[in-house]
Amino acid sequence: MKKINKYNYLNVLGEDFNNKDNAYKYFREKINEFIIPSTDCVTMTEETPIKQSQMIQLDQDYGSYSPEWEKRKSNGTGINEWCVIRNDLNGIKSIGLGFFRNKKENESKFSTILPEAVTAQKIFTCFGPGKFNLNQILTSALRHEIRPQTRYFRDSLKNPNFCKGCEKNFYPEKMVVDHTGIYEFKDIVKEFFKTEGWKEFMIKSLYKESIIHRIQESSPDDEFYPDSPRQMWQDFHKERAIFQMLCNTCHNMKTYAKKIKYEEK
Repeated sequence: MKKINKYNYLNVLGEDFNNKDNAYKYFREKINEFIIPSTDCVTMTEETPIKQSQMIQLDQDYGSYSPEWEKRKSNGTGINEWCVIRNDLNGIKSIGLGFFRNKKENESKFSTILPEAVTAQKIFTCFGPGKFNLNQILTSALRHEIRPQTRYFRDSLKNPNFCKGCEKNFYPEKMVVDHTGIYEFKDIVKEFFKTEGWKEFMIKSLYKESIIHRIQESSPDDEFYPDSPRQMWQDFHKERAIFQMLCNTCHNMKTYAKKIKYEEK
């Protein structure tokens, strides 16, 4: 009898997964293992947390970008060198995936090649839709604009390293500011977009700053909408949000338990 493989996504950085959420969670865990120096970038090798050969294989198996995109981004010779990039925007630090484009035919060998940032969920079908997704980008931008509120909450605590879930202390990098009470983040977003036309307005207000999508501070249409879409969202969120500190494990248990419960209904 032929054995049935229960996994939908095979050989994702050497592991098999039954859904995209788990595959992406593992990918982000491996990305976060990188130690980024002052040069703001680490090229993947066979010794790094994610191997260069694993990324090349991932690209072959799950890459979804078009030949036109690849030609334009890599100067026509393909993506051969993946890396991890550190970004620091207004004191908010993050790390993510990137690659080095190849030199143009007539380009000086001494010229500096800067890494190109990419969104893993956008280009790899094992992590996300593998295509341009406005809803996903909008949610990411909304989350970014409340970072000052979550940072203020963390800084206001006497012990921000104490998890409310398991009641243990952890290192700062193992802690997450989590929404609690009657409003989870998704609930606040859902209520915010109840007014007809507001979601489309916020999509029009999107722009990209470095590798981060943001909401414009000044309205692109202040005749019918508020002067500052960013401030409107921040105020709306602040009125409803209640925060708590959770360790990564408790936060993941809470998040995925709710997802499983929702899928079973």
